[in-house]
Amino acid sequence: MNVFIEVYTIKHPYVGVGEFCLNLGRHLALRAKDLRTSGIQLVFIVPRGKEGIFGNDVSYISFPGNIGGIERLCFKSVDLLHLTHQYCKFIHFPRVKNTLLTIHDINFIYEKRGAKLKRYTRKFEDLLQKADYVNYISKFAKQDTESHFAVNKPSKVIYNGVSKQYYNETNISDDFKRLIPASYFFHISSLRPKKNIHLLIEMASILPEETFVIAGDWNNCYAQAQQEIIKRKNLQNIVCLTNVSSEEKGWLYAHCKAFLFPSACEGFGLPPVEAMQLGKPVFLSTFTSLPEIGGKLAFFWDNLDPHEMAQVVREKMRLFSNTPGYANALQTYASQFNWDTCADSYIRYYKGIALGSSSKEI
Repeated sequence: MNVFIEVYTIKHPYVGVGEFCLNLGRHLALRAKDLRTSGIQLVFIVPRGKEGIFGNDVSYISFPGNIGGIERLCFKSVDLLHLTHQYCKFIHFPRVKNTLLTIHDINFIYEKRGAKLKRYTRKFEDLLQKADYVNYISKFAKQDTESHFAVNKPSKVIYNGVSKQYYNETNISDDFKRLIPASYFFHISSLRPKKNIHLLIEMASILPEETFVIAGDWNNCYAQAQQEIIKRKNLQNIVCLTNVSSEEKGWLYAHCKAFLFPSACEGFGLPPVEAMQLGKPVFLSTFTSLPEIGGKLAFFWDNLDPHEMAQVVREKMRLFSNTPGYANALQTYASQFNWDTCADSYIRYYKGIALGSSSKEI
């Protein structure tokens, strides 16, 4: 059985889907030698120049340019084609016996309007029609997708792994450290409208004794508008960071008081788990997948009024400080979201498909 795995987005390793593909590929490849003894060969579809990225126990197909033309380059007969995200640009799947589609979210339903929404919906429906099997990265993603689209495919929920946050203190420059106060609340994201950072900025004006470190892409229109508000209100307790490295991100998680994430739209919710891995309390909205992923140990804002949010932070930080073992409990909870478990779940799914399972859930 050959399994072709499309990971073209590894060329964007710091974007969510690219990071997912990179980590899933690495951990599947670690199992490739054992899989070959049971008759399963892994073949990764990668951008030109990325051949060998997952080692020598797997095979590669690479190409430049538009992924839509890949069918002309390679396929003889494919037992299973795994499309690792719903943004895949494949147009035709010739000589493929089974196709598995991983669905991360259907955020376009909430973010697009008019002609763009119709175009995104049509593309998603076309891709969904071509899939024989699907999997979702959270129960919420499954529920949300099936409430908007007629899926009617065998399906499975496989939670993402979350990479542990490592950093070497010597790699964190003194100039960077001087930017960061000794005590701060932390947020990192794409800083798009759905991330609701305007609420954190309003909270900063309510909690002048606290400092808020907000990292991400400050170049989009929404984020730039928020920076103008920060300047206009002369808020001295907000530190805006852009282009932080992976080690700087790990350092920021490790030294923060808590992680704040009032996002309105998440298919999974990676940053809160990254923070919990380091024993940090997390404050989340109650939207989409966040209650599912945050679990009972996360703190939630039931009302996204900045004054009430600030009050919740005050109360729950006292609870966290006064509860022995809370940090350890957060770390234990977060450990379930690991890439070994994730990769093993996909392999079981591949084998189930090879056996021809047609049940609603496999």
